[in-house]
Amino acid sequence: MRDRKYLLWVGLATFFLVLLNLPTSVSSSLRGFFREGMATYQGAATRVWSRFHSTSTAVGNMTDVIRERDRLDREVGVLRTQVRSLQALARENAEFRKLLGYKERLGHRTVACEVIARDDGCGWWQAIRLNRGRKVGISENMPVITPDGVVGRTTEVSADTCDVLLLSDRSFRLSVRFEQEGSYGILHGGGVSLQGAHGAEVVSIPLPFKANYIRKELVVKPGETVVTSGLGGVFPGGLAVGRVVQARPDETGLYQNVEVTPAADLARLQHVLVVTGQ
Repeated sequence: MRDRKYLLWVGLATFFLVLLNLPTSVSSSLRGFFREGMATYQGAATRVWSRFHSTSTAVGNMTDVIRERDRLDREVGVLRTQVRSLQALARENAEFRKLLGYKERLGHRTVACEVIARDDGCGWWQAIRLNRGRKVGISENMPVITPDGVVGRTTEVSADTCDVLLLSDRSFRLSVRFEQEGSYGILHGGGVSLQGAHGAEVVSIPLPFKANYIRKELVVKPGETVVTSGLGGVFPGGLAVGRVVQARPDETGLYQNVEVTPAADLARLQHVLVVTGQ
């Protein structure tokens, strides 16, 4: 066995010695032969390495793309939140400007208040709570209005808050005047109608107000403006209350009853004015 290994090494040494001492033309031919034979394997190895490198680069690039997409998604979310906040501030600012402009034109002492709660114990539309009270001159039975129209009147008042009974409450009474004919009547709230299946799906919709004891010979047209009459000592005259929906004779036939839709949007009350005096 040892002799065979010795002979093998001797043979290889002899081969390389012969190879190194071959003429230049012969050695060039042999190198070309070996080069051509290895070219196929070298090309295949190069292509495999190129594909592996390309795949690794693509995976790395895709990871970067995903990270950049996530970053942009977060930035878009932040920007959307900021846009919504700015839109809300713009709406609130516009509402304040409208409220202050109306306050200057009104000619009465008023206190601007924010709606901080709604009393949903007897229905969403029955009462609201404001963030001002006796400290700023508010007392019971004062008119509460917006630039659009009458909202209600104050009921219970504390140092820093007050409750307001809305026009939609059935117990609310208000002396009104129909602008076109100059006729007077007594308006009361129509209550609310619950729509929806149950739970959060229930929506309170204010029913039209009712104005009673309107002389039957007067022509009351749909769309006619209804304002406060100034009678009764609570509400100043000329404040918008609503518009006529329709008129019908009452049961006795001596008068007609008129349905009135509110001028103020009782669903979206955020800021109101409390009339504290002339």
